Amino acid sequence: MKHFLSIICILGFSLASSGQFKSIGFTAGAGYTVVNIEKAIDYSPLDEWDNFGVFIKANVNFQVKDKLIIVGEAGSNRLYYWEYYWNDGYYDGYRYRAEWTSNLGIHIKKYLGSNAFMQIGPGIHIFNDGSGVVPGMVFQLGYDLSITDNISLPVVFRIESVFGNALPTSALLGAGASYQFAR
Repeated sequence: MKHFLSIICILGFSLASSGQFKSIGFTAGAGYTVVNIEKAIDYSPLDEWDNFGVFIKANVNFQVKDKLIIVGEAGSNRLYYWEYYWNDGYYDGYRYRAEWTSNLGIHIKKYLGSNAFMQIGPGIHIFNDGSGVVPGMVFQLGYDLSITDNISLPVVFRIESVFGNALPTSALLGAGASYQFAR
């Protein structure tokens, strides 16, 4: 993980110093997470669960070539929710939690025309409950709706895999806002 963060920092500083800083923005959305929750939390049977996924991401874009961009991304994901009744003979009650991760990633974004794009890349996911750090992967298709010369609204379809227990993979739809700096 230290090596991954070092690479992100070195790449970020070199791109920022080269004057290729293109835009900043955010996206947010929701969808469905494909996962066997009982396998992921290593408990059965569950009383209640849902596979509702949510994401919110901030991103910084660095122009490499005409239609090729490196994206630095930071954000958070809600993967799923679970609840079960627990009894050890002395105490009982319900245990529950929504599984959230915080993540950092570095992706390649390729414009397929003037506004349509594809984005792919690795990242790291830190489970917010302190249970660990795992790698992840993102594949995203999107379209930038231009509002002004500097402001656009990206609409995205995102598939995000977290290489943790039971390999939760989310299929998400989202939208956001982006501000492009003058060249």
